[in-house]
Amino acid sequence: MRKLSFDPQFAHAQKFLPAPQGSGEVGLKRLALSPALAHILEEVQRELGYGKSQAQESTLLSTRELESLVYLVAQRLGFDLSNYERDEILTHLERDQKPFGVLQELVDDPQVSDIIVTHYQRVAVQQGRKNYTTGVAFPTSEAFESFVERVLQKAGTTYSTKKPIADGMIGAFARIHAVHRSLCESGPYLTIRLNRFSRVEVSDLVRLGTAPQAVFDYLQGLVSAGQTLLLVGEVGTGKTTLARALAGSIPQEEAILVIEDTPEIRLEHPHVRYVTTREANADGAGRVSPSECIRAGMRMAMNRIIFGEMRDAEAAEAFIDVCASGHPGLSTIHARSAGEAVARLELFLGRSQRGVERQVLTQQIATAVQAIVYVDICHETGARRVMDIVEIGPVADGVLRQREMFRYEVLGGRPAWRVTHRVSAHREQLEALDSPVVLSALPPVVYLPEKENGQNSFGHGSAIRSQIRRAF
Repeated sequence: MRKLSFDPQFAHAQKFLPAPQGSGEVGLKRLALSPALAHILEEVQRELGYGKSQAQESTLLSTRELESLVYLVAQRLGFDLSNYERDEILTHLERDQKPFGVLQELVDDPQVSDIIVTHYQRVAVQQGRKNYTTGVAFPTSEAFESFVERVLQKAGTTYSTKKPIADGMIGAFARIHAVHRSLCESGPYLTIRLNRFSRVEVSDLVRLGTAPQAVFDYLQGLVSAGQTLLLVGEVGTGKTTLARALAGSIPQEEAILVIEDTPEIRLEHPHVRYVTTREANADGAGRVSPSECIRAGMRMAMNRIIFGEMRDAEAAEAFIDVCASGHPGLSTIHARSAGEAVARLELFLGRSQRGVERQVLTQQIATAVQAIVYVDICHETGARRVMDIVEIGPVADGVLRQREMFRYEVLGGRPAWRVTHRVSAHREQLEALDSPVVLSALPPVVYLPEKENGQNSFGHGSAIRSQIRRAF
């Protein structure tokens, strides 16, 4: 019987202690395994059926049962484990039995918006669009690859050398993106975007400091009045969350069609339908394009269209076309300002409508979109904010007219929104609503309520854990 050599001092050194401030590391501990312990762990996982097609939950065992299994496997392999070594293996096994395995701690952390794994020993997180290295690690590369396959299975998708990029959703709270190792230097690559709201309302965003109620009254008024809004921002700035909140202002008697490539937007509305685009399979067949989904939607007697994100020329042309034809919409696009969003739309339309003059493209945008909302993360406070709201006017002398309505500033250390224009192009409609929106009655600057600190929080760990239990 072989004894594993164990040096307590060396074992302690393999744990990642809480990182000092400013080091860019999140203070989580990583339990490193020696090659022999990793081999025993792999054999135990094989006994439990890890990596097979059946759900992992079917093999959940108690700590005592796991302990017995570890002992039997170690005996079979000819190893005599110390109590410490046995506990090290048990720690990994108990973590693996959680829905997100060794990543569960990060999933439960309400400050984490994204989990990024680029190597089985390199796990990072995003907090407020800043990346931090963690001490979390998978025991082996094989364990990591098996984990990725299980997560993709939960998300209803898979990947391979023929289809190396996969996207999916687990419930309504985790968007999964994976890149097969055949395309990666140290892969596979795994990115998990966490949605901290099972449902979101405007009041939640006011509480989090995204914007004051007066700004949201204006945006909700535009949506209620049947105007098309384009939400603009970089990755992770809260565009989809804002879209979900504003969609709650769509009148209950109107029918909504939601089109996305990865289902993220879920609404509490009596007349809502969801359609998902689809990429071609490994044989190059089965693709369902955004334009096909929109054409189908035109025959579904829908009043509103919510388009998840305009990522390419085909999607942009389809959305602009349907909104210009009289169907109010809501969509998102990646850009760093309202002006840049217009430029991207012109670029997309130009690619899909070759030979068309720029003025014609600009006129299409002016007809389809009535307001652009730019969201970003405030560098001074670290919170997500509505930074700029611009109304889109008609084209005059070949120029698209734009009128800034609200602009975010930090005044005296407080987040503030300057009312830059008090007359909206949609004034009559806004003031005719059941809850009239009168911009002329607003002060020059509107602030968040004193009690709202605008911290970049995404809810509570208990809420996300309850969502995970429902999904798994």
